[in-house]
Amino acid sequence: MLANVSFSHLWIWISFLCLSFYIFLVLDLSYLGKVSIMIFILALILFIFSNLPAGLAGMLCLIGAVLLGVPDSILFESLNQHIVWLMIGAFIISSVIEESGLLTRLVNWFSRKCHTEKRASLFILATIQLMTFFIPSTSSRAAAMLPIYQAIKTQFPKRATMYGLMIPILILTMTNTTLIGAGSHLIGIGILEGQTDKSISYIDFVLWGLPFGLLISLIAAVILMYSPIKQQPMKEVSDKEPVDIEVDVEQTPLSSKERKAIILIGITIVLWVTESLHGLDIAFVTILMAFCMLIPQLGLITWKKALSEVSWSLIFFVASATALGELLIKYGVVKYIQDQILSLLNGLPVMPAIVFVIILSIISVGSHLLITSHTTRAVVLVPTVLIFAETFELNPMSVVFITLIGINYCLTLPVSSKALLIFYELDDRPFNTSQLLKLNMWLLPIYVVFMVLMYLFYWQFIGLKLK
Repeated sequence: MLANVSFSHLWIWISFLCLSFYIFLVLDLSYLGKVSIMIFILALILFIFSNLPAGLAGMLCLIGAVLLGVPDSILFESLNQHIVWLMIGAFIISSVIEESGLLTRLVNWFSRKCHTEKRASLFILATIQLMTFFIPSTSSRAAAMLPIYQAIKTQFPKRATMYGLMIPILILTMTNTTLIGAGSHLIGIGILEGQTDKSISYIDFVLWGLPFGLLISLIAAVILMYSPIKQQPMKEVSDKEPVDIEVDVEQTPLSSKERKAIILIGITIVLWVTESLHGLDIAFVTILMAFCMLIPQLGLITWKKALSEVSWSLIFFVASATALGELLIKYGVVKYIQDQILSLLNGLPVMPAIVFVIILSIISVGSHLLITSHTTRAVVLVPTVLIFAETFELNPMSVVFITLIGINYCLTLPVSSKALLIFYELDDRPFNTSQLLKLNMWLLPIYVVFMVLMYLFYWQFIGLKLK
């Protein structure tokens, strides 16, 4: 077994060296462009095939890029991103929910109401859908769902794997239901507005995306509930004692600590929803409210305890992955790839609209295998598909919307999505990479086919016709 693993690893590294030589000898890129793509490929190899924590692997690759000549500012500025601080704040808020006693109350509620898996699954569906309309970040929703997952795991300990997969997967599939479901939506529509005279309103996005998001989420939930994957609990889960949370059958009044937490969390949600009125960035609001919750006089949670609850490996992964994606843009790698793709497409004959839908669906869904950052995929793909739309005289709104729906699929590996990685990095890891890959073999083709079917039977009749 060890020999096989070592042999396979050897082939991976030999392939990487050969690819590196090809990059430096053949590709028409600047030196730093070649370094950028080589380091990016190295990062993907480490993310997928090594046992290094994702955050450590990403930061080591950034350090390697600096040693090869990339300015060191890329390393230091990697933490200077809104998403990084938004996630830190979201983790702190999640820890407050648990520390305040609201988690225990949630467990009590489950002990009284959710006696079956179907009820628990419906509760998850409803909760995530509600969050999608108010919390504009997949990572924030994932962090907010952690206490709920702990409660469900306590009620159904033999289904920890199923629910550990279901929650982040539904967070990602329900991202399609609303304009603020993901930052990539706002980025993509911003690029659409900048390059054309078209836009997609909040109501338009809900009208087009809500049916798709709800239906694909239901399909994913059914597959998870009846898949044999749920019968494969991780050793980390099965070998450990159940979470030691007392369950009181009788409901007690809210404590002072719980009331304070609910009020502050309510204020946070109101500030998130009313960003257009007060003008404060969502990441700033999250950090502001998280630090307010840390004020000692409130007695919600200590500074040390809150910081210990932050998944720093995930924070460093997000920072490094985004920085690596920025290198590809900064040093012309993305433009080089765009030019190569367009040179191939220009010679193609006139094709029916459905062929373009299939191409857009496959490319946008598959993009998460190359570009791990959700927002970076939008930055890379949306300008490309707009050129694609102009070349073949396609409806730019339709092209961008279909691309954004495809970008939202990122379920192949834990590093493919921050929502998945948040659950994957838990001490009691609910699933492993192999289980996720097996599930992806079903979900990925279903997702692509469902996108095509939605265009054929719904989208083209409500304003999203490609031609």
